[in-house]
Amino acid sequence: MNEVKFYVSNVALVRADGSEVPVRGLSLAKLPGSGQSSLMFRGQAPAGEYRGLRFDVGVPRDLNHRDASAARGPLSIEEGMYWAWNSGYIFFSLLGKSEGQAIANHVGGDNHRVTVNLADLQKPGTALTLGAGGLDMPVSLDLQKLYARGVSGEAWDFSKATYQQVHMGAAADQLAANLAGAFSAGGGTTAPAGHHP
Repeated sequence: MNEVKFYVSNVALVRADGSEVPVRGLSLAKLPGSGQSSLMFRGQAPAGEYRGLRFDVGVPRDLNHRDASAARGPLSIEEGMYWAWNSGYIFFSLLGKSEGQAIANHVGGDNHRVTVNLADLQKPGTALTLGAGGLDMPVSLDLQKLYARGVSGEAWDFSKATYQQVHMGAAADQLAANLAGAFSAGGGTTAPAGHHP
């Protein structure tokens, strides 16, 4: 893995009763191949005890199709996350190599915005206490889970062209489906066995 980037939006802390407290903002998370393995969510929300958080990987529809040439911050064209040919942003990008073969796996499009649920209402041990300083929670991406399944349940095989350059179609659909279960609270990023994009 050389670089992983993805948009994080619609972040919300989850109370014990399942209600959500929104944390405003949209950010671009970057996990370079330098060994950094998790991202930290930072934001302001009422102090208290929560059972976790939920967030979307992607850009909200109302922002996804605006004029990117006028966008600033994480939506700037300079971030390299805009598809000029497809009118919209790349929601998730993984670039790297596997056995010398270049890998470019991208997911985008309004139908590929993924909600990640890291809240467990059944386990008191998952409580997250938020102090006056705001939210500061590590979230990890597990590449073994991200690439656990390929199209129609087959193995995700980087030696096949289908999985080397992913931008749309069945492989992108499967990658988006895998994303929801590839995140966890805390821990680190691990590479898929036998493959090192």
